[in-house]
Amino acid sequence: MNSNNRKQEAPSWLLRLGKSNSLIRLAEILTDFTSVFTAIIGAYGLYILLMRHSLPEGVFYYCKLGAVAGIITTITFYYTGLYHHKASMMNLVETRQVLRTVFTLFLVLILFTFFSRTPYSRIVLFLSFGLVIFFLITTRFFFFKLYQYLYLHGIGKRRVLIFGTGAAGRLLFQSIVHTPKLGIHPVGFFDSCIEDSDDRAKKIKQLYPTDKEILWLKDGTECLEYLQHNRVDDIIISNPLLNQQHHSGTDNEIQQLLIICRRQKIHIHSVPYMQNILAQQITLHNINGIPLVSYDEIPDKAVQQFAKRCFDLLLTTLLLLPALPIMVFISIMIKFDTPGSILFRQERIGKDGKPFFIYKFRTMHHGVPDSQNSPTGKNDARLTNIGKLLRRSSLDELPQLINVLLGDMSLVGPRPEMRFIVENEYNDIHRQRLQVKPGITGIWQISVDRTREIHEDISYDLFYVANSSFLLDVLILIRTVPALFLMRTF
Repeated sequence: MNSNNRKQEAPSWLLRLGKSNSLIRLAEILTDFTSVFTAIIGAYGLYILLMRHSLPEGVFYYCKLGAVAGIITTITFYYTGLYHHKASMMNLVETRQVLRTVFTLFLVLILFTFFSRTPYSRIVLFLSFGLVIFFLITTRFFFFKLYQYLYLHGIGKRRVLIFGTGAAGRLLFQSIVHTPKLGIHPVGFFDSCIEDSDDRAKKIKQLYPTDKEILWLKDGTECLEYLQHNRVDDIIISNPLLNQQHHSGTDNEIQQLLIICRRQKIHIHSVPYMQNILAQQITLHNINGIPLVSYDEIPDKAVQQFAKRCFDLLLTTLLLLPALPIMVFISIMIKFDTPGSILFRQERIGKDGKPFFIYKFRTMHHGVPDSQNSPTGKNDARLTNIGKLLRRSSLDELPQLINVLLGDMSLVGPRPEMRFIVENEYNDIHRQRLQVKPGITGIWQISVDRTREIHEDISYDLFYVANSSFLLDVLILIRTVPALFLMRTF
């Protein structure tokens, strides 16, 4: 309902803009060029302001550098695919790629100026690097929100048909439906397997609890007919091993499907999925030109884990200094508000299934059982007056800094789950969340749309497990601050 209302309110010029991807891409290229050029000139001006003297080369000398650097940056971005908008979780992959590309180009520039002995000021270059990062991340975020705005108005969305109603297909459908900002509209499913069809239909309906019927094509001929008369932009095969016994002798239908896809320019994708290894590291190989998808264990990354631990200790220590007076004030408020302890202590499940006790400020009345699910609304009778404010502002989680110091948690990672949920709700895929340390913040926390329980939408955590890196942690921490102010749900 809301999306329809938004669609009616969209201005006409936005409709025309959204239908022209080339115009948006051109705007991105020009914006990136301007960002790099402005950053270098701004760094030159900042140098004069700080050092209180100009450089002998003059501003025009740095204007030429800004123009050349801007052209090289945009060309590099183009050939690395940064101008081809892709559906990504929180735009984190693209942002990380921008940072890596800019860092590489900056190193090349430093090496060039060193060996060529050009008189560029190293201070100006380092100031330029910081400003380029700031400008590019800011403008990229603007275009990311622009795409989200267009998608929420139904502009530029891709219609996707999912092959397979198994666990992977349903997880994919769930992720798409609950993330409309990705710009993907799931048309429905195709699965010729008729066994347990009622059970699968029930599971699918649970993922999309509305009165709207979900398309389920159960016959190859029916699928071909649908593709010929309806717009479908992408087909996603959710399981390459999909019901092989039901597809014997259907080579003709598959050939017809491929012909129709080529004729109607339908893109075919395949989820590199096999049961129990959804969060594994995936690499592509080939044997004499035959492509292979390899599923490897995620490397232990001992050096990265050591660096992450050092970073956690350093940043947590720095955060505790200004946080201590706030924690003392909150403790006094809790003590005067209701009887009971100041801190809430509860067993949670951490890395590799190891239990530990998590610490929070108490937000519920004394005597509430620890084994109950967390409150999901501000009108929950179990909450105290101070507790409502603490949960709304996430200040109740400040004592978790103690958990980070103890090594049970990290600053960034999946949220730690309660034991009874892990034992009763988790399957093999859910348990992959336990490959890394739980965190105070993470992708789920900064997503803003926190409308479901953690175990009901594990796509955020599986993404983090598969893509965990120091740079990703830094990006999540940076985005955590504005996410706290933009939180729309309880």
